[in-house]
Amino acid sequence: MSSALPQDANDAYRQTVADETNLPPAPSRVGTVRRDPNGKIEAIDPTSEKGAGPRLCDIGTICVGTGQAYPSLSAALAVARDGDVIEIAGGTYRESVKITPKNVVVRGIGGLPHFDCAGLKLADDKACLLLAADGVTIDNLEISGAELPDSLGANGACIRNEPNLSFTLHRIVCHGSQDGILTSGGSVVIEDSEFYDNGWTGQTHNVYFSGDCPSVTVRRSIFRDARLGHEFKSRCRETTVSDSTIRSTKGSRNLDISDGGKTVVYRTTLVKIPGTVNHDIVGFAPETCRYPEDMLLKDVRIVNSEPNAIIRNYDKCTGHAIILEHVEVEGTAPLERGYILKR
Repeated sequence: MSSALPQDANDAYRQTVADETNLPPAPSRVGTVRRDPNGKIEAIDPTSEKGAGPRLCDIGTICVGTGQAYPSLSAALAVARDGDVIEIAGGTYRESVKITPKNVVVRGIGGLPHFDCAGLKLADDKACLLLAADGVTIDNLEISGAELPDSLGANGACIRNEPNLSFTLHRIVCHGSQDGILTSGGSVVIEDSEFYDNGWTGQTHNVYFSGDCPSVTVRRSIFRDARLGHEFKSRCRETTVSDSTIRSTKGSRNLDISDGGKTVVYRTTLVKIPGTVNHDIVGFAPETCRYPEDMLLKDVRIVNSEPNAIIRNYDKCTGHAIILEHVEVEGTAPLERGYILKR
């Protein structure tokens, strides 16, 4: 017996497929539903839900914490909609989550909530907080303990994004993980944050911005004491670091700008001590010249006690320099290698 559809049925099927490709995007989630006391079905507004204790969060936010409407971030995310603000009361949270609503804000209040992922299965075997939507903002959280076995890549991250999704971090403390941040494209903004004791191997780092990354912008932040990897590694087309400290005491380069790109570092302190894995304070385009641009260090302070420390332009971007403008050195002046200009 033939299972082939008649011609008119095939035509209808093809038209249905064509129509589906032109459907409008799905509407935003409206939360879960329940029956009110009169038996009428109603949508739950998660921002107005109350817990057993006094509400700690601002009006109009989804409230997470002991005695609040939602006991965990994962519970709050299950009902969150695009653009919602989730506030998390201070405390320790033993969970790893995947954030899927767009433009959501996840914000700690009443102290510094700590997401301790040590020993937990990471979201999608990737990160303690996995950002699976565009425009996510994470504010005032401590994150630690993200670790994966060798069989899964040994690159568990405090924070990781799905490909080409942009995000913003404010007041983040990330430590004790194989990667602090590990990205796959997307633009990133980091402010008033600290990353330390990450980068456990030569393939993991305190922070690593990879993939098709348009830009990373850092303000008033600290990157320090990676175990083996780089303190700050960027493959972005544009990298901007200001008013920050990057200190290498055990790991590799302070700054690894792997593929070139427009790079500006200003009002920033770079610290290097003996015993680090790599003597480079700066490595500009050590791998490729994907983005042929200059690197500018302006009003930068270098504190160095490593006698073999180097500011190194690998000269893969022919004709593009590391430009040193008002760079002051305390301790041993680093060696300079490759095309370097002084102003």
